Formats: sequence, C-alpha cells, structure tokens
Amino acid sequence: MPRPHSYLDVLARVLALPMSEGLASSDERFHAASAGEDALIVDVEKRRYHRVPDARPQRFDDTAHDGVAQAALQLEHRDGIRTIALAAQDDSFWTPLPDPRVIGLPRIVQRHDTAWTSPAPPPSNAPSRTSITDWLGSLVALAVLAFFAAFGFNALRWSLEGGWNLLWLLVGLPVFPVFTVLTLSTAYGFFRTAVPPRQALNAIDVSRDERFRIGEPLAFRVDATVPASVGDQPAEPPPQVFARLIVQTVNDKEDGSWSVNDWAWDADPADCVSSTLTGTGERHVHYAGTVTASRNMPRKAQERWHLALSASQEAETEPFYVTSLATPPLITPHRMVQPPDRLAQLNALLHDDEFELVRTAYGRERSRAFFDDFTPEDIRAVFTVDAEAVVDHAMATAWYEGQIETERVGGDSSYYLLKEGSAYKVMFTERWWTESLYESTDLRSTVARYLVATNLFVRCLPGAQALEIPAPYSDMRPDSAPSVSATDETPPQSSSSDASSRQ
Repeated sequence: MPRPHSYLDVLARVLALPMSEGLASSDERFHAASAGEDALIVDVEKRRYHRVPDARPQRFDDTAHDGVAQAALQLEHRDGIRTIALAAQDDSFWTPLPDPRVIGLPRIVQRHDTAWTSPAPPPSNAPSRTSITDWLGSLVALAVLAFFAAFGFNALRWSLEGGWNLLWLLVGLPVFPVFTVLTLSTAYGFFRTAVPPRQALNAIDVSRDERFRIGEPLAFRVDATVPASVGDQPAEPPPQVFARLIVQTVNDKEDGSWSVNDWAWDADPADCVSSTLTGTGERHVHYAGTVTASRNMPRKAQERWHLALSASQEAETEPFYVTSLATPPLITPHRMVQPPDRLAQLNALLHDDEFELVRTAYGRERSRAFFDDFTPEDIRAVFTVDAEAVVDHAMATAWYEGQIETERVGGDSSYYLLKEGSAYKVMFTERWWTESLYESTDLRSTVARYLVATNLFVRCLPGAQALEIPAPYSDMRPDSAPSVSATDETPPQSSSSDASSRQ
C-alpha cells in the first residue's frame, strides 16, 4: 500500500493523530487513511478534507454515474460497511485543508516519558518455538542425538564380550560421552522456559545543549533509574539509546501545492553507563551522545526542530522522549582563506577534484571536512567561472578525447559520449537499455551538454541552464520505453548488477 499523501500527513500532525498507510483512488484525486479511530479523506484537486468518526477506509471503487466513472470509498464501521460517492458530495461535506504556509507548521507532539518499559523485550537464550514445525524440528533433533548416545552405550557394552568385539571400544569411547552431553543439554533447553528480561527506565530526565547551531554537535544526556523488577520480571536498562534530530519544513511546489517534509539526522548510539548511589543500592544509568545537522540543508522560511530519543533503531519503535528545539540561527558562511585561481577551478571541474578544491579554499583538513560541512552558498563562492568557460577549457585541452566511445556500451546508470559517423551523441545506459539524450554534428555543443548532465558542480554554474538536456527516461523497461529512431535502436546488452543511483 502507498504512503499517505502529504496532505493527509499534515492533517494527522495538526490533529495529533497516528497515521496508517494510505489508499488512493484510480485517478489519484482522492486519498484516504486511518488516523487514530477515525478515517481521513482528502480531495487533492480542490484541497479539502473530510473526517469520518469511528471508521476505517477499506478500498476505493469506481462507480458509473451518467456514463462517467466516479470514485467511491468503502468504509468499515462498527455497525457495517458504508460506501461514500465522493465526487457527488457537496461543499457542506468538505472542510478546507489547513495550509501550513498560512497557519504555520503543525506543532510538534511532545512526549516526555518519566517511566518507560519496552513493549518488545529482547529475546533470551531460551529457545523460541512459534509453530508446530519448530516443535517437530526440535523433537527430531533431540531424537537423533539420543539415538547416537544409545548407540555409543551399546558399542561399549558389546566391547565387554572380548575378542574382535573390543574394536567396538574405539567407537563407543568417543561417541557415548559426546552425544550424551549433547542430548542432555538439548533436553534441558527444550523443556526450559526462561523469563525474558524487560528493559525499563524510571524518572527519565533529558538535558541538551541549548546553544544549538547547525553544523555543530548538539549534545544530549539521558539520566534515569532502573527498578529492581517490572511486575514479576527482572528489569534491565536498554544497552543503547538512539537519538534523531528532525526538522519539519514546508516544500512549495511550482503548481501551487505544498508538502511538509522531514529532514532527519541520526546520532551514533549512546551506550549505557551504570552507577549505584552509595548506601542506597538504587541503580542509576545515563547515556550521553551528540548529533549534528548538516550545513548543506536548505533553510526554509518555516522550520520546526525537535529531538527524538528511542531505545531501538527499528522504524516502528515509538520514541520515549520527543522535545521541541529552538530554531537555530542562520548559518554563518565559512571564511575563505585561499581563493582558487581561474585555472585551478577549471581543472578541478574537469577532473572531479571539486571537493578537494573547496576544502583547500576554506583551509579545512581532509580528515575533518565532509561534503555536509559546506552549504551551497559556500560552494558557489569557490567557483566563479561560468559553464561556457569550462566547455572552452575542455575543448582547448582535448579533455573530451578520453570520454568518446565509438561503440555503444552497457552499464548501470551512466552517461557517455558516442561518435556515430559524423554525429556526436550524449548517451545514457541503464543495464541493457541505452537512450540517446542529445545529438549534434557540433562536437563542442555535445561536450557542453555532457558536462552539464554529468557534473553537479558544472550544473550549478551561470549559463548551465541553457545547456541542460532532458533527463533520462525514468523506467528503462523494454515494454514501456519511449520510441526511438532507427539510429538509436540497439540490441540488449547484459549486465551483472542492478541499476545504481543515477548521476
């Protein structure tokens, strides 16, 4: 099932309700999902919604009305099944969607648990059998071990008769004790039912650095006590705590629609450190760690930051602590200490040394500087040349000679230059499918398009937009590929690996 539409996601956040997987009508105008005990329906085209109390959406059906197919939603209520013809509903049925560009982003649902017990305790070393097959397999293994233990015992007994029967001693001496021990240990594990330890924390207190800055570590610390037991089961604290730094932003699209996006950064696991108060025997634990937001994230006019802590990296795990953070100040650009000259910029752009040039320009050490440490503004300040200058340098140094192929090649999500007769082409290959994206008899024009298509840094230079070519076809399947001319047809070429991400 598809993920809920972004409008449904915003509704759920505004209403502070948990959201399930979404359903969509055949024309994708209407979307629905369960939100808590209710059902939410949105009309994407007219940006409105309807909330049905105490219901769960089951499926969309297309019903014919005056010869026109209309979407109908089937809902499950406690008293039966109900079907709503959505297109036939008047304006009184709908409510305008809350637009975060007007009312602001939905509030973060904060959660500050003072006591927490894991709903899924870690498995113990006791065997876990959940089906009849598991039980039969354990019984067969136990029977086989018992058979060899009995065979070893009989071999020892046969050797007591003397003569040639003494040779049975060579079999019985190693077989009997080894398989007897294995049989006993397996039988002990078969009948033992160990109580799994529960992970538990009480009096949870979380502190974090209030001087939060993007690009700098946000320090956090979790302090808690551990009870002796939870019910009749021993309590054990989680061995690690996992932090996630999240920012909500509004993404405005060109068609006037919008969505609320989450950017997230995971911290390294914070290990448990135990301590005991002198004279009390009370168990205390604390976890300490840091998490850093990337400097290259786009800043938006509306942002909401929060920190979420959980005891597992599983996506379904509910955090036990969620708290809002103050919006950090705008990023201060790095100070350039060694501006590169024009030739250094051109050579870096042609030989994939762009990031090394950026690090050198800002005086950052290789071991301590990563791509996330630089904003798009930082990078644009380093490269002052335009796209045409890069193309001129590529032609003057004959850089293109090492890029041109004379036969079609296969690969995984890669571009290459191809010369066929008097024509030059920018080609894209996806496994065995090859597509021609641009063709010209002018070598310089083709090299310019190839550079812009394959190099992210060149694509951001002034003048690059005029050299862009259509993106490769998104689905490289032979039954749905776009039609090509006779000169572009090529037989399938084998590839040993699946497609990787496109450049």
